[in-house]
Amino acid sequence: MEIIRVEDVDLKIIEANRCRTFRTVTQPLTAQRIWDDIYQKKRQRVLVICNTVSQAQGIYRDLEALNQDFEIEITLLHARFLPEHRAAKERHLKDIFAQDWRDNNFAENNTCQVLISTQVIEAGINITCEVLHTQLSPMNSLLQRAGRCARFPGETGEVFIYRTVKINRENRDLAETDLFEFEEPSLIERESIHIDAIEEVKTNKESFLPYKKEICELTWQVLEAHNNSATVSEHVGFRIEEEWINRVHLDEDLLALKRRENSEMEFENNFHYAVFKGDESKAVELIRKVDNRSVFTWTESSFFDDDDNEIDIQKLLPFSVPISTLCKAWRHFKESLAFGDDWIFQRIETPKYKSQSYSQPVLSPITSRDFLIGCYRIFVNPRYISYDESIGLRIGIDIKGNNFKSPPKQDRKIISQYCYRMDNYVGHLVLMWKLWREDFCSILLKNGESVKVTYAAVRNELLVAGGKFIQSKVLPSLSINEAEALFEVLVFLAIFTHDLGKLQSKWQEVMRGWQKIAHVKYGGKNPREYLLAHTDYNPDEPEQKTELKAYEKKNKRPNHAVESAFLAQEILKQSLVPLLRQYTSDTEKIKYIFYTVIIAAGRHHSAWAEGFQSKDVAKLKQIELCAGSEKAIADSWRYMVRFLPNGDRLSEPSLGKSVYNLKEFDLNKFDRDEIEFLQLYSLVVRALRLCDQR
Repeated sequence: MEIIRVEDVDLKIIEANRCRTFRTVTQPLTAQRIWDDIYQKKRQRVLVICNTVSQAQGIYRDLEALNQDFEIEITLLHARFLPEHRAAKERHLKDIFAQDWRDNNFAENNTCQVLISTQVIEAGINITCEVLHTQLSPMNSLLQRAGRCARFPGETGEVFIYRTVKINRENRDLAETDLFEFEEPSLIERESIHIDAIEEVKTNKESFLPYKKEICELTWQVLEAHNNSATVSEHVGFRIEEEWINRVHLDEDLLALKRRENSEMEFENNFHYAVFKGDESKAVELIRKVDNRSVFTWTESSFFDDDDNEIDIQKLLPFSVPISTLCKAWRHFKESLAFGDDWIFQRIETPKYKSQSYSQPVLSPITSRDFLIGCYRIFVNPRYISYDESIGLRIGIDIKGNNFKSPPKQDRKIISQYCYRMDNYVGHLVLMWKLWREDFCSILLKNGESVKVTYAAVRNELLVAGGKFIQSKVLPSLSINEAEALFEVLVFLAIFTHDLGKLQSKWQEVMRGWQKIAHVKYGGKNPREYLLAHTDYNPDEPEQKTELKAYEKKNKRPNHAVESAFLAQEILKQSLVPLLRQYTSDTEKIKYIFYTVIIAAGRHHSAWAEGFQSKDVAKLKQIELCAGSEKAIADSWRYMVRFLPNGDRLSEPSLGKSVYNLKEFDLNKFDRDEIEFLQLYSLVVRALRLCDQR
């Protein structure tokens, strides 16, 4: 990495005759201090930044209490607003805190504008202010915040840094919602310490959440030294900021390196088993290290009446909430069970033993704090959640629910991702291959509004990357054109083979049975004699949803993804292997490229599919193909290969038998030594999933 130093000549342009001073303040940041500063200095543009959403909410409430006569205008901005509300606030702020705010209409009435915010203001919003009151944060973050004060040429501004925030008693519980420090135990410690004991750990330490104490202390030391220097009233320019960054973050980098070294073995173990062995439980361990979780809530009573009720979270908007906040709410809930409710959080998960792509998520109990930490999508009991446009989302046992629910997407035409239309087998593959080659239009929700979006062809997104990867990491002897052509063949074959398991006799029998019901009762297409890939189904119609559940209880549909991968072996031996032999004589490379397609087919619905173990073989015994499967395979090939450049280089494959006896079949083929093939698989399955979803 090369560090490019900014020349002094360029600095004159960057500094642009600004003057920005920094002072540390030992007293806490309070609403009263902000209020007094406004009137003493006759401020008109004030920015206040807290480290957590709940502290920002507390300061907002305190300042609102002082503002009884509406002498100032206060705006609160953080990440827990609905997209449309946040977008509206940002548009407003860009006007009233703009570079030329003194010259526009907002300045005519001399009303002081106060923005209270969090880290969301550090980047991406081009605003300025006269004074910044900020809670202590790491130096790089602090200087990003300071960049919103006296931002433009000729401006003068003051930055005040506070170690702590103090909220009035009536709003203190709200402000402390996000202030819950917990030490995440190591894997070994979790096995030896009872989780209830961990949940009872309390701390009265000075909180710098969500930041590490060490780096905040280093930052404070540097700022205090400046505060006690003779230059405290002088402009802090780029060179001084550069020196401060180096003094703080060089030391922090060493601390971070030490922390990584201490946890490296545990991380490597979890990563290895999650990525190479498809172990979902180890992936959960990696999720634990992510700070925030997505939370949802509803008020419909039906969600509490049926433990198996399905939900379509894609039609709802999530909020991102720190796991520490959820852990605090969990602990308080466990201490206050006298309320009568038996739960505060539930996990949103794919039903066990069902496809991740096709099956709508369901709710399951969260039984411990440790389990909560491992969840990434969480349902919150509406008894403990509240929302309004001015203050945003709040969670906790002291919150009185206000019947808020995650709002549905506003355009009724946005179709559930779990809504399907009947596809015949050949047509489904042909359309997927078309989406590889051509652009795709859809409607999505952006800042609360439905927007028509055109997605570029998947080919445009991945072909160049796939070709470069093959040339640089897998087959260096190939030209870039040859490497791209090979990647396109791999995607072609992944699409061609990924649904072979749907040609099972039982699969077709069950799905055709449902399609006949959908045709007669719900306006679906007539299945006639088609072999199907999908059936008509709309989960937004309660009667249809109930009938499908009853039908599936009596008529179990076989799985198809791993079965597809198993059958794909014969297809690829006939089509892919002869082509690869033209490129290389390395049988190991041929084998692993072969498996990139096999695994993509087997895991196109679930990243955790393992294959067939001995117990699966004993239970399933064989795959029996339906009548007409041979013709469906031939027709699919004929219609697809004509749009594959140089497709005539591939031998046309077939499945020569109607019954295939199962054998043990492992989809965990790649280990650390085959990392490049795991990465190639990731590109192929990415292409497959995008085409399938669209």
